[in-house]
Amino acid sequence: MCYNICRILAFNFSLGGKIMKKTMALVLAAVISGTVFAQTPAEIVDKSVTITPPDYSETILTMDLLDRNGKVTEHRQINQYGDRKSGLVRTVFDIRSPASVKDTRILQAENANKSDDKWIYLPSLKTTRRIANTEKKKSFVGSEFTYNDMTLREADKDEHTFVNENGSYTTNGKAYSVWIIKSVPVKDKNLEYAYRIQYIDKESNIPLLMEFYNKKDEKIKEAILEKFSKVKGSTGREYWLRQSQLVKNLETGKQTRVIVEKYTFDKPISDRYFTQNWLNTGK
Repeated sequence: MCYNICRILAFNFSLGGKIMKKTMALVLAAVISGTVFAQTPAEIVDKSVTITPPDYSETILTMDLLDRNGKVTEHRQINQYGDRKSGLVRTVFDIRSPASVKDTRILQAENANKSDDKWIYLPSLKTTRRIANTEKKKSFVGSEFTYNDMTLREADKDEHTFVNENGSYTTNGKAYSVWIIKSVPVKDKNLEYAYRIQYIDKESNIPLLMEFYNKKDEKIKEAILEKFSKVKGSTGREYWLRQSQLVKNLETGKQTRVIVEKYTFDKPISDRYFTQNWLNTGK
């Protein structure tokens, strides 16, 4: 499903490595030719998924599960650790509360030429297992996110067309100039939806709203970016931080909200977080 609606979880920024080279090649070709072209929908989406992330990331997240009336049914705290090496991102989620899911840990490691590796430690079984590709559509620990949401969806896996090149989207009383783009899967179609429509902010290149539709053109899911801002990492580099995101399942009425409570970017962290031993022990 990803731009990723779960970037607020999985690294908070779009991944830079695997497809940044394609974007740079397009830019370089335009510079060499001396010609400037209007951006195509595919180029816009490609930029939106190649915003450079921090080299290291530590965040404390809260995840609220809400019923159809907007009432919080479960409040979770998740510690997240991420790094980026050779353009590839590794991410770990460590669920700290409540007791029913405490110590559940998920490791995701990006690969250059194949599907990401995903592992989950289940404390009730005291075992770590690989998350298979056939499980992509399953819920992420009971939330409205799926395991598909944990992986960046590369731009060239979809066909992109403009719905509106000069759209407007208003949230929290502020109007944004956006590209509205329809994206239809053409590769890796093991998804929960037939197509999605993205409202991409022209300043930040971040999707402010993503709508997901089934084959009957019925909207089944929304991902709403409620709050974002530009922040600095430990080295002074600036990043766009997605601070609050709400996902609505329009079929069940259930919702999931994820909020970044604390963050540290570009401060080196240990490789031990990205091992199965750490998944098993938490240390």
